[in-house]
Amino acid sequence: MTISAEAQVRYLVQWFQEWSELQRSDFLPIMAEKYANRAYVNGIINSIANVECREKPMSLFECRVKLFREWFPAWTAEQKQNFLTQITNIDTSFAEKLNGELENGVALVNGDSTLEEE
Repeated sequence: MTISAEAQVRYLVQWFQEWSELQRSDFLPIMAEKYANRAYVNGIINSIANVECREKPMSLFECRVKLFREWFPAWTAEQKQNFLTQITNIDTSFAEKLNGELENGVALVNGDSTLEEE
């Protein structure tokens, strides 16, 4: 069963509302990576990216992040903006941190640290 992109956005917004501060801070670089088209090097991202290699089952949070990673590339620009707007309305502090990452974030490309500009 495939769900619409609008439903995907609704699910992710609902999940975001349920997440703790720690989970939101873990999600921040993942979201920044998608919106900035950059690769971040971060422990939580690496562990989630390599989740298939793990012996224990994924947490609910990890499953939801995995779905975000799968769904996001298929969204239209309008759907991506809608998701960002809703997240901003829920947690302005998170949105400010995300904007900081997008404006000033350091991306690692071939092991070299480089600043990318939009």
